[in-house]
Amino acid sequence: MCQKLIKKILFLLIFVSTITIIDASAQEAGIFHLTVKSSPNIIFLSGSGDYAAGKEVTLDPAPKTWQDYSFIGWRVDGRWSVENPPTIRMDNSHTVEAVYEKTGLVGGLIIDTIPRVAEVTVDGTIYLPDELPLTFSWPAGSKHVISIPAAVGKDPQTRYVFDSWKDQDTKILRTVMTGDADDYIALYKTQYFLKSISEYGTVIGGGWQDEGAPVSFEIESDVVVDPKDENIRYIFNSWDQGDYLNSPQNSIDFVTPITIKANWNTEYKLNLQTNVPDYELSGGGWHAVGKNVFLIAEEEIKSPNSDVNYVFDQWVSKGINPVVIPNAHSPSTSITLDTPYTIEAQYKKSYQVNVWTPFGTAVGGGFYPDGSVAEIKVQKTEAIVEPNQIRKVFTGWNTGNARIMDLGGPAELDPEGKLIGGENLLVFADKPLNVTANWKTQYYLDIESPEGLVTGEGWYDVGKIARIAIQNPSTSQGFWTSYNFERWIGDYEGDSAFGTVIVNKPKVVIAQWKQDSTPGIYNSLILAGLGISGVVIYSKTHNRFSFGKNVRELIDESKPFEKFFSLRKRSPSSEQHPSFYSKPKKKKAVLNWLMGKD
Repeated sequence: MCQKLIKKILFLLIFVSTITIIDASAQEAGIFHLTVKSSPNIIFLSGSGDYAAGKEVTLDPAPKTWQDYSFIGWRVDGRWSVENPPTIRMDNSHTVEAVYEKTGLVGGLIIDTIPRVAEVTVDGTIYLPDELPLTFSWPAGSKHVISIPAAVGKDPQTRYVFDSWKDQDTKILRTVMTGDADDYIALYKTQYFLKSISEYGTVIGGGWQDEGAPVSFEIESDVVVDPKDENIRYIFNSWDQGDYLNSPQNSIDFVTPITIKANWNTEYKLNLQTNVPDYELSGGGWHAVGKNVFLIAEEEIKSPNSDVNYVFDQWVSKGINPVVIPNAHSPSTSITLDTPYTIEAQYKKSYQVNVWTPFGTAVGGGFYPDGSVAEIKVQKTEAIVEPNQIRKVFTGWNTGNARIMDLGGPAELDPEGKLIGGENLLVFADKPLNVTANWKTQYYLDIESPEGLVTGEGWYDVGKIARIAIQNPSTSQGFWTSYNFERWIGDYEGDSAFGTVIVNKPKVVIAQWKQDSTPGIYNSLILAGLGISGVVIYSKTHNRFSFGKNVRELIDESKPFEKFFSLRKRSPSSEQHPSFYSKPKKKKAVLNWLMGKD
């Protein structure tokens, strides 16, 4: 028995599923179903079937009477229609009913309601629904007042609403005259209450709806921000029933009281911040509750003009909801979003220190952390452009308005104009900096002199005045000659031993000297005098001759003496006197005595 019941239930489920699939397929293909029937079901009416969307279907007229039933009117999707037959436009599935009433009354004026759910007041007398229908035999031409309620409630979710009288009059209070009509039947339509449950937002289209009609309803906004916390919002997810469950706009055939519910998802906002201007992190925004969100930041960011560099430091939780961030010092990590969070990617700022020098090599340029000290140095303070002509000399740094660390005093220049102690620079890197090495041009003043000692030669700044001088304008190169300074030639001309030269280019100044033979003459005379003196002294000390005789002999023997000292002849008679130096022994004796060997 149980197995048979289970088989029947399975068969029923398969049948319902098949019908549902067929109906869904038909709707997708643009085909809708029309149901035509009588109420009560006493007669077969044609016209039921599937029709293409947009087709207009005209039904066959309903018989006025059928056995002891009288035709009241057509009801299309619960709404009364005055047409017989009605024309139905297939823009949706529809249900059409031909409504009949069984009176069983003969003669008199009939007052009734369909369905019999409302009380009727006739000439001030109230008649309850279970007393209907009413039959009155009034004198011809008499007037009477009939009234009915506009709506009658059956339960909290079902009611009956007056639609019209059978003769299409829509007044709930009527004054009628006997003979004008045989019956006065009030037609009521059934309405059900569409109850909507939505935790967030507003549902449009709920409330009382006519029985059998397709009812459309929708969520006013599918995104609702929490009024107490702007970092929380709710996203529409689906309806629990209807034709379009996942759409904010939905519809349903209203054949019974319905309660619909809107389902929502909660999302939290992840605010991702950074201390880098104009840099936005990806991954921020709205996320579903419990989602694992990746935090990804760039390891290094350069400013558009490449003078500021940012290096990732760490993730920091901020705001009122703290969060523990795993691997906070890694630019790539993840968190679970179980409440709104604010997280900042913190970067360390570093500044570009540009070091430039037109000559030589400078070191120390590059990126430095904010507030650190950059040590800058020029490798050489001198750069030779042309040997012994032009050179560049380092004179210091141009740092603009940068803050410099004081090393204990200003740098000094050496006698040649070179900077002493200024090639090293310590500067605070608290902003992008441009540091330039300053150099000055120097020209070489070359002073050439074959004799003597000169001063003033060396390197000079452009436009400086050099003072040149010959320290000893007269020099002796030997026993017989000497040299005297004559004048300057070259890039400076002058005959003074002292001069001034404007060094506006590499210059060469040459000292000219003049040879003088006067010292040779003087020295010859001195030697001659010394020789005569030596002979006299020698003669006296050895007593070989009398003074007079010795003198005469010296005079007579002057010819060899004159040849010895290269003297000119004074007279021919001098050659008649033989020189005592013609005697080798005397000559040798004198020389030995002069040399101190005797």
